[in-house]
Amino acid sequence: MIPPWEATIATPRLRLVPIAPVHGPAVEAIASLWEVARYTSEIPHPYPAGYGVQFACGMAFEARHGGDLTWVVQTAGEVIGVSSMFLSDDRRAADFGYVYAPWVWGRGYATEGARAVVAFGFESLGLDEIGAYTAMENPASARVLAKVGLRRIGNLREWAPARGCFFNWACHRVTRQEWES
Repeated sequence: MIPPWEATIATPRLRLVPIAPVHGPAVEAIASLWEVARYTSEIPHPYPAGYGVQFACGMAFEARHGGDLTWVVQTAGEVIGVSSMFLSDDRRAADFGYVYAPWVWGRGYATEGARAVVAFGFESLGLDEIGAYTAMENPASARVLAKVGLRRIGNLREWAPARGCFFNWACHRVTRQEWES
């Protein structure tokens, strides 16, 4: 059995590959765009030069040592996004997030990738619940989550470094039982 931190997830159009330092420049090219950062709670803007490699190294290390899992999303060998699964301490639940390059928005990649990550969480990790958060002003991402079975359960006000202020987020969840039905 392949350890979760080494697992590549394949869909008809995408490959979600465990993040590695070599992916840093491609991650930085996407994360440094305001169109991407503005919808996240963690990506700073402006994005510090060289931070893509630092991020990739840190997330790869964390995954190898039992922490959160992060994949780069590829199509035809090109990195078009990043997806992470943030595991609870008891490993029964997780939140996940994703960012995609603006030049691939509207093509169904986010839905395909999110569906694959949710399936991996339930089927390979044995999770009981998976959640995600979307910026209230990003209805496209909320639609992605609805398409893969997550339902909106409430709101959260959280600090957003990309904004330099507090920001409102919609909370979404799906349980194993809901996903299997």
